[in-house]
Amino acid sequence: MAEVDLTVNINGISCPNPLIVASGPPTLNPNAIMKCFESGAGGVVTKTITYDTMQQLQPKPRMHVLNKKDAFAGKFYSFYSIDLMSEYKPEKWTIFLSNIKKKMKKQRLNGALIASIAGRSYEEWEKLTDMMASAGADAIELNLSCPHIDKDGLMGRAATSSPEVVKNIVKIVKENSSVPVIGKLTPHGANPLELAKIMASAGVDALVSTARFQGLVVDAEALKIVSWGGFGGYGGPWQLPISLAWTAHIVNENLDVPVIGSGGIASGEDIAKFLLVGAEAVQCCTTIMLMGRETISKMISELKNWMIRHGFTKLGDFKGYIIKKGIVKTENLNRQRIYSFSITQKCIGCGICVRVCPYNAIQLNSFKKARINMRKCDNCGLCLSVCPQDAIEMNKRV
Repeated sequence: MAEVDLTVNINGISCPNPLIVASGPPTLNPNAIMKCFESGAGGVVTKTITYDTMQQLQPKPRMHVLNKKDAFAGKFYSFYSIDLMSEYKPEKWTIFLSNIKKKMKKQRLNGALIASIAGRSYEEWEKLTDMMASAGADAIELNLSCPHIDKDGLMGRAATSSPEVVKNIVKIVKENSSVPVIGKLTPHGANPLELAKIMASAGVDALVSTARFQGLVVDAEALKIVSWGGFGGYGGPWQLPISLAWTAHIVNENLDVPVIGSGGIASGEDIAKFLLVGAEAVQCCTTIMLMGRETISKMISELKNWMIRHGFTKLGDFKGYIIKKGIVKTENLNRQRIYSFSITQKCIGCGICVRVCPYNAIQLNSFKKARINMRKCDNCGLCLSVCPQDAIEMNKRV
């Protein structure tokens, strides 16, 4: 494989590649974290470190996969869980971080070790920051995104209900941190763009866009909520377009703060998509959980192959390409019927296009082949998108 440069520097956070393992079960203890680095991760974020004993006690059961057969067939699925924060006390994590750094040095492993923290008071935010930075963390990540915390408080998404609280947390952590500070954004019950502006104005060194949503999965046959019986975090590959949109919106604001994309990543090309809309790096958790840590090196190889196919030798060659090219605004979208749609010999007469056409512009002829009435056709493109045989072509009218 040809050599490509995957190194990235996120406002002082150096990573050998842009794939960072997000805070979660794959990073629950030192052994798990080391396995991530040994598998080639550019960075690892610890499970969130807190003094909140309720958050240290994990519900049992707490994880549920929807469409599990699709998950292992490379198709869309959803991951639903109420996995909380680290079971280990902060004092234990100071030992963990120090030992991890020593092992990394001994094994000559490069990568950013990032400590995720959550305080119940401003004093705890300050204390946790100082402890983790002193123990060897390369950066501090603020958990202002956990979907399970939805009542008044100074951690998780509950804190985002008050812009002043968010600003105060960032400022306190920045004042007491000797390493870069990352703010993680929630997409649930808040506007990630507005949160990004608040965090940027308060001085964060980087932003993560975005965490999972809160969901509720109901079993209609059993007449109950699945598994543990309550709300949970809801994510998976389906979330990718939403996460890309928020990342693009934030990058477009020119906040002068690097963005780390997150949400729905399942391949090297997904990593490329985030970089194309201006992200510096990405965070991934669910795919690594379900497919194993070997998927880390697999995704990195896929990213390399994608770069080689497109003639890129470093991340900067294509970072922000989509943003620079321009995302068409709604008011500037084409509103004229300038395309013609035609049916090719691939058509097998399945009738799907006939059924979905909102304008009744498609019918099957006597030979059971689709025929498009261009006088009725609105150029919406739905038939083109759903045809299972790719038997419909779209071309500009002459």
